[in-house]
Amino acid sequence: MNKLLSAEFMRLYKSFVFKLCLIFSAGLGIFTVIIRWLDIRKHADTYAQLSVEYRNADGLIFVGSLYMIFAVAVFVSIFVGTEYSDGTIRNKLTIGHKRSKIYFSKLIVCAAVTFTINILYIVVVLLFGNILIGGTTMSIVKILSFTATCSTAIIALILLLLSMSIQNKAAGAVTCLIVTLVMMFAALTIYQRLNAPEYYDAYSFVNEDTGKTISVDKEKNTKYLSGTKREVYEFMNDFLPVSQLYQVAMNVSDNLMLIIIYDCIIIIASTGIGVTIFKKKDLK
Repeated sequence: MNKLLSAEFMRLYKSFVFKLCLIFSAGLGIFTVIIRWLDIRKHADTYAQLSVEYRNADGLIFVGSLYMIFAVAVFVSIFVGTEYSDGTIRNKLTIGHKRSKIYFSKLIVCAAVTFTINILYIVVVLLFGNILIGGTTMSIVKILSFTATCSTAIIALILLLLSMSIQNKAAGAVTCLIVTLVMMFAALTIYQRLNAPEYYDAYSFVNEDTGKTISVDKEKNTKYLSGTKREVYEFMNDFLPVSQLYQVAMNVSDNLMLIIIYDCIIIIASTGIGVTIFKKKDLK
């Protein structure tokens, strides 16, 4: 296992895709802070009326994780797919490495990459945010706990399971990106449904043709989630990794420990499934 990990990290050190991920992570952090700084300068009066959390880096620290999932999807699919296409995995089996250990070595390296690029983004946002828009009101404990939650959520995206199950590098990359997009849209849908109002407020408007004022009474939202259906959506909001990232990005999650437990369950289950599939795979 140690030899496998040494080889994996040596390959990671030389990986061009990994270096691109680092550049993307740091660049995204700088870009996010600059955009907020420009917006503050443009709407100074508006921001002056808001609390400090809206003017400093608080709202930016974990937003990057929603974009980082695409970088991780590209990295995992290419990093694993290249070993399939080059015959490296077949060679590892030939010299006696067990399939389970090969899979676990990939999991460890991909997890390390996830933590690295995620932490890099956060550090860049904190540094540049402190220079341009002020630091953060968050405690170190909160930042670390949110960082751990974001990272475990990204690791739980079953990207390694998909990549190790698909030998074609291009097909693996496309599949990982499509699955990531689907999960993002699903998370956005869940968030919107849960935050939809139970009632639409009453309002009035003037008909331009007749000049008459038309009043619309308060109306119940027929699509408002309630009962068991709402409980299912709330569970999915806490259980699905991208939905977890939405909660953390907006600092609305009060269930960090529960989220991490769910992520660990997903990681353990997907790893078990992945190892089983990989053991039965006929490598070309």
